[in-house]
Amino acid sequence: MATSEKVLQVEPGPPLKQRRSTAFTMALAMIAAAGVGSALYFGAASQAGFKSALKYLNENVSKGAAAATAKERPAATAPHSKNSQAGVDLVSMTRDEEESIGFKFEKVKAQTEPIRLELTGRTAYDDQTITKVRPRFDTRVEKVLAIPGQKVKKGEPLVELYSTDLAQSKTDFQNKYVQWQHDLKLYNLRTKLVKEGGISQQLMLDTENDEEKSRNDFSIALDKLTVFYEVPKAEIDPLIERLSDKTVDPRKFGTVGNKARMTLLCKTDGYVIARTVVPQNYYESTDTLMEIAPLDHLWVWVNVFELDQDKVHVGQTLEIQFPFMAQTIQGHVDYVAPEVSKDTRAVKIRATIPNPDARLKSDMLVKAMLEIPPVPGQTVIPRISMVALSGGEYVFVKVPSEKNEKGTGSTVDRFRRVKIQVGQENTDSVVVASGLEAGQEVAMNGSLILSQLFEDQMMTDTGLPAH
Repeated sequence: MATSEKVLQVEPGPPLKQRRSTAFTMALAMIAAAGVGSALYFGAASQAGFKSALKYLNENVSKGAAAATAKERPAATAPHSKNSQAGVDLVSMTRDEEESIGFKFEKVKAQTEPIRLELTGRTAYDDQTITKVRPRFDTRVEKVLAIPGQKVKKGEPLVELYSTDLAQSKTDFQNKYVQWQHDLKLYNLRTKLVKEGGISQQLMLDTENDEEKSRNDFSIALDKLTVFYEVPKAEIDPLIERLSDKTVDPRKFGTVGNKARMTLLCKTDGYVIARTVVPQNYYESTDTLMEIAPLDHLWVWVNVFELDQDKVHVGQTLEIQFPFMAQTIQGHVDYVAPEVSKDTRAVKIRATIPNPDARLKSDMLVKAMLEIPPVPGQTVIPRISMVALSGGEYVFVKVPSEKNEKGTGSTVDRFRRVKIQVGQENTDSVVVASGLEAGQEVAMNGSLILSQLFEDQMMTDTGLPAH
C-alpha cells in the first residue's frame, strides 16, 4: 500500500530590503527614545516638546509594526535617512523631529583664547648655583661648624681639617721660598761683580738661570696652596714672614701640627641643603662634605607627554600652582629637554620661579598651567558636539536645508559627518586643529542621535557598518 508523503510548505517571508527597512524603522524609534532622554537630561526639551516626541515615537513604532506584518511593502526611504548625490556622508531630519527630540545647534568659533594645558611636576634646586664643599687633599675632619638648613654667609667657617699632605705642601712652599731668596741675593751680588770684571760672563749666566728656576719653583708651590688647596692668604703669609736664606732655626718654619690644620670657609651666601661630613672621619679629595645653595629662586620641572610635546616652546608662560600652600607663581619656560624619558614617556620642561623669602622648598609637588597661544585656523566647538567612534572624532555640520520631498511642508535639515583633528579636549569645549571652519553650524546634544542614524543608514544602504 502506497504511503502518501506530506510536504511542509513554508510561506516566504518579506524580502531582504523590506526586513532592513523594518529594522531601520524600529532603530529610529529606539533612537528617538534616547533623544528624548538626552533632551530632558540637558534641559533642552519642554513639556510640550516631550509630549510631541512621544507622539512622534508612537507613530513610528506603529508604522514599523504595520510594516513588519504586511506581506508586500513598496520600498521607501525614511525621512531622516535620505542620501544626497554628494555621497553617503549626509543624514537628514525634519524640523518637527528636531523640535520633538530637543536638538540644539552651535556656530563654530575661531580660537581666540590660549589653550591651557594642565601639567604636574616638582620644584628643585638650581643645579648651576649649588656649591659643593670638598677637601682638596686627603684629610681628617676635626670639627663641623654648620648644620643642614643653616643659613651661611660668604667667609664663614664650615669645617676644620687636619692633613699631613697639607703640612708637606706648606713645608715645600717654605723651602722653595728660601731657595729663591738665596738665588736672588746671589744674582744681585754677581751683577755688580760682572760689571767690575770680577767674574766671568758664563758664571753670570748660570746665576741668572738658577735664580729664574728657583723663582718658578716658588711660584708653583704658592699656586698649589692658594689655587689647588685653596688655603687663605691669611694663612700663607705667616709661613714666610720670618724666613730668609740664612735661616737655620727649624722653629721659624713652624710646627707640623700647625701647618696641618686648615679651616674651610664658605664661598657664597646660601643655605646648607645637604651635609654628609662627620667629625673624626677621613675623607678623600673627591668626597663632598656638604652642599650650599642660594634659595632666592628655584627650578620647576614639569612633565609634558609625547602627544603635546610639539605645543611646547621656550618662552611660553607657565603658571605654577602650589596646592598645599594656596599660592600661584608665574614663570616662563626656559628649557625643553631634547629627549623623552624612558620611565615616564614624557618630555621634561623647566621654568625658573622667584623665592625671595625662601618659603618654597625643593621637591614640592606642583600643578602647572601652560598657556599655548591661539593658532590661526583652529576652531572651538562645544564638547557635546563631538562624537568619538572607532578611534576617530567626528561632528555633524548642518548644511543648507530643503523642503520635505513628501510635500508636508516641513523643512528637512541635512547634516554632514565631518572628521576632525582635536587640538585639546576640555570639560565643556574642544579645540579643533583641523576639519572645521569658523561660522559653520554643528549639532550639540543631537550629535549622538545623528551618529546612530548615520550608522543605521550606512548599514541599510551598503550592508556595511560605518567607519
